[in-house]
Amino acid sequence: MAQAVRRFTQLPAWQACNTYKQAVYRLCAEGPLSRDWDRRGQLEESVAGPPAQIAEGFGRCNPTEFARFTIIARSSLMESRSHLRDAVENQYISDAKRLEADVLAEEALREVTGLIADLQSAEALQSARRARGRPITTRAARPGHRRSPSAAPRRSLGGGGNRNR
Repeated sequence: MAQAVRRFTQLPAWQACNTYKQAVYRLCAEGPLSRDWDRRGQLEESVAGPPAQIAEGFGRCNPTEFARFTIIARSSLMESRSHLRDAVENQYISDAKRLEADVLAEEALREVTGLIADLQSAEALQSARRARGRPITTRAARPGHRRSPSAAPRRSLGGGGNRNR
């Protein structure tokens, strides 16, 4: 049985996207690409998106919304691959360097696509429906919750009591 993921940085999809992002950042920092601010900015923005989108989706705590953000991350990966092809066509990077980055992009795409499939599975959707059907309670009202001894009851600030005149 797989261990539960508690942080988005533990997700293999996020890790693969982040590795790809770092490799592309290194490409952008050297050669003619480093001096073309518009093209470099487009490329850096497109590779920065996937890890951020996966992190944001993870933070939504809802498989349906998480899947939506993960689909956007996949689209951004595809966009970045197109920008890398443009960089080769304009002789900013060699095709060999693009192919090296493409291996990382393929790995990221595999991980992201797998995550999308998991999030859109019948089991994940059923869990989300069950979670939405549960009543929302305050922490103090949850079973087994104990109020700490140092917590004093809250008092009203208005009306009544002695007033200094």
